[in-house]
Amino acid sequence: MNAPRRDWVVPLGLAVLATAALAVNQGSAPDGWVILAVAWIWAIRAAVRAHRYARVLADNVTLLFETVERWAGGDLSARVYLDADDPLDALAHGMNRVAEVLAERTRDLTEDKERLEAIVGSMANGILIVDRALYVTLINRAAQLIFRLGDQEVVGRHVLEVIRATAIENALQQVTRNGTPVVVEWAPDPNEDTLIECSMAPVGQPGGGYGAVLVARDITLQRRTDRMRADFVANVSHELQTPLTTIIGFTEALVDDVPPPPDQARRFLELIHSEAVRLSRLVDDLLALSRLEHHSVPVRREPVDLRALADQVALQMTTRAAAAGLSLTTAGPAGVRVWGDPDLLKEVLLNLVSNAIQYTPAGGRVTVTTSLAGGYGRWEVEDTGIGIPAADLPRIFERFYRVDKDRSRRSGGTGLGLAIVKHILELLDGRVFVQSEPGRGSRFTVELPAVQESG
Repeated sequence: MNAPRRDWVVPLGLAVLATAALAVNQGSAPDGWVILAVAWIWAIRAAVRAHRYARVLADNVTLLFETVERWAGGDLSARVYLDADDPLDALAHGMNRVAEVLAERTRDLTEDKERLEAIVGSMANGILIVDRALYVTLINRAAQLIFRLGDQEVVGRHVLEVIRATAIENALQQVTRNGTPVVVEWAPDPNEDTLIECSMAPVGQPGGGYGAVLVARDITLQRRTDRMRADFVANVSHELQTPLTTIIGFTEALVDDVPPPPDQARRFLELIHSEAVRLSRLVDDLLALSRLEHHSVPVRREPVDLRALADQVALQMTTRAAAAGLSLTTAGPAGVRVWGDPDLLKEVLLNLVSNAIQYTPAGGRVTVTTSLAGGYGRWEVEDTGIGIPAADLPRIFERFYRVDKDRSRRSGGTGLGLAIVKHILELLDGRVFVQSEPGRGSRFTVELPAVQESG
């Protein structure tokens, strides 16, 4: 719409002059009426156009204002379209372009926010962010689990209200006050061995000062592994030191200036040989365990008949069982086949039967029973031995852990047999369970995926 022009002023002036002329001439100038009529027509048209322009302008301004209000409310899809000849059309085009840019930037920010939330939410470590007043502004699911918060809403609450640990609050205050990272360790429950490592770092705030981001990591398993590693090194040192001390002592006696009598020298040599064999067995078991842990042992997958393998092991261990005054028998149906490596499975059964013989007094019995249940082939190695105390059951598969240390060493055991059993079964997708009661014997149960017979 074009803006009203000011040429209506001329006709209006002519109309006034014509009216004046008519009044002077008392009707003697007929052309004055024509001029007067034309002038008033133009004036009326100009007035109508001006009124319409003002009304349209007010409507367009209202439309622009309403569009801006919609943008402020978050609706960036709103647009303003005016006539090309409207003086506000250029402004409307500029506003539409601003809205498009804002919508694009908003989409980018939303996508970035969703990606960030997905990344933070999928992290195994707990993430918690607080402002400079220590009020929580963000927390991920892992932090909810680590700090045992359940599904409660914590954003907007003070950190001490959320995590009732003054050590964490004090550390966060130090971070927000000094702007320096801090690391603390926190135990959620003194009665448990759970340990959480909390790493805190400063985060700049828009108004100045620092907030803090806390990264929580459960280091319970790591600390337990570190302790086991330290125990392993200490145990290996002890296990090696004992036979080496014996060997060194007897060899020194043999090379002494005054040699022992021949019968005593022979006894010394027998002890040296026995300890050397023990060292060799220990080194072999350590190497085997290392290969199993690093999955460097070649593993075959083929059907293995559990009863046939049990009969082989029983035949191999019969002499040892008889020397210990025990009966060793097998039971169960033939034809129970599992997927596995026959050599590794034989090693499993040899270790279990050897342990059963070692910890069963004379006159007792050891039985290996084969069965099939729930899609698993099963061995049950049962003895009537000394049994295992309940406190020791969770640890018997650890390396070098012995229930009866003296008895194990006297029999030449290395303390690695059950650890080897556990790692072999993990390689073969199997599992092992133990039931035992002091004075009433033990039962070790091995389960492996059975071969599904066709037809």
